[in-house]
Amino acid sequence: MLSTLFLLLYATRETVNALTAEISPTVSYLLERGCANDTEIIDHLLFDRALYYNKHRLPSPQVDVQIEMWVQEVSSVSELTQDFEIDLYMNEYWTDPGLAYDILNPCQGNLSFDWAVMQNIWTPNTCFINSKKAQLHSSPFTNVFLMVFPNGSVWSNWRIKSTGPCVMDLTKFPMDSIECSLTFESFNYNKDEVFMRWGDPPLTIFKPIELPDFTMTNFSTSNKFQLYAAGYWSELNVNFLFRRRSGWYLLQGYIPTYMTVFISWIPFYLGPKAIPARTMIGVNALLALTFQFGNIIRNLPRVSYIKAIDVWMLSGICFVFASLFELATIGFLMRNEGKPAAKSTRVTKNSARWQQPGICKDDAQKKSKNILYCERLDNTSRLMFPVVFTFYNFIYWFVYMKQAWDQAP
Repeated sequence: MLSTLFLLLYATRETVNALTAEISPTVSYLLERGCANDTEIIDHLLFDRALYYNKHRLPSPQVDVQIEMWVQEVSSVSELTQDFEIDLYMNEYWTDPGLAYDILNPCQGNLSFDWAVMQNIWTPNTCFINSKKAQLHSSPFTNVFLMVFPNGSVWSNWRIKSTGPCVMDLTKFPMDSIECSLTFESFNYNKDEVFMRWGDPPLTIFKPIELPDFTMTNFSTSNKFQLYAAGYWSELNVNFLFRRRSGWYLLQGYIPTYMTVFISWIPFYLGPKAIPARTMIGVNALLALTFQFGNIIRNLPRVSYIKAIDVWMLSGICFVFASLFELATIGFLMRNEGKPAAKSTRVTKNSARWQQPGICKDDAQKKSKNILYCERLDNTSRLMFPVVFTFYNFIYWFVYMKQAWDQAP
């Protein structure tokens, strides 16, 4: 037993002596000269250290990895697919003692490498676990940057385009906000092997993010431990809050609705006898409003709940339909207007002439009462429709704008 242990110790010592004998002359030469240039350090890291460096072995029992995110651009936010597309730089910082070269007395404070060298060292193998799609930019080469410092500290930076999920609640559409998220973790190592944490600052945005439909108003970061079958993993999460820009919907939805509803009130001023003109205006207003409604909801997901734009458009349709109902009432009362008075064919025994003066008088009085009632109904509608519509507008905008303000960061 002791002899076997002695042989193992002797073999290990001989291996270390051989490596030392091979490296020491280089180190001694560099120390005598003053400092090592980049080429000599790269040869040392890629060739001399390659004899005993293992990229599959953890640099330490638990590697502390610090993450920083730089947001370059948000390309799109889609309601139909419920996702967003973002271009960003991911920065990772950790320490690998196997890559330390301070003993060589380097002339410069760091070394920069490309994607090819990164394949030959240990990395935490991080990824976006909730992304629908992610790819490294390669214009014109793979956009990965690696920097190694003399003490073994490593900084990796890679530029990526990622598509992540969004949580949408369109109840307040188009006064709503959308929250999108990305979750980052090591794919291979649990928290006992790789502990991930946000840097300071955790996230940097290069410029204000403004899209045709959305504006990024806020972001937040968090971290947690997620349980899997192989243990707990360190997860870093970032949430982006996008507020919808409702200017397009005001121009294409709300203002046309106002105009259509106002047009539906014109028949109140045309008089009871202008039934054809009033019918044409009312029906055209209803068709125009229905077309506007379909044009807006065409580009929205088919959700089963009612949105704010639905409430507005349906209420506009109800106001136009109410004006048509008022028209139908007047049309019913005026249905006999313009027809000749009914003649009586009753003949008395003493005379064979027509007996109609009393009947004509009754019909004229009845028609006169109908016209007066219709005019009174029009006068009432001229007042009540604008009053009720104004009251409805006050309630609608107060409710939905208050919800939007409460949700603002």
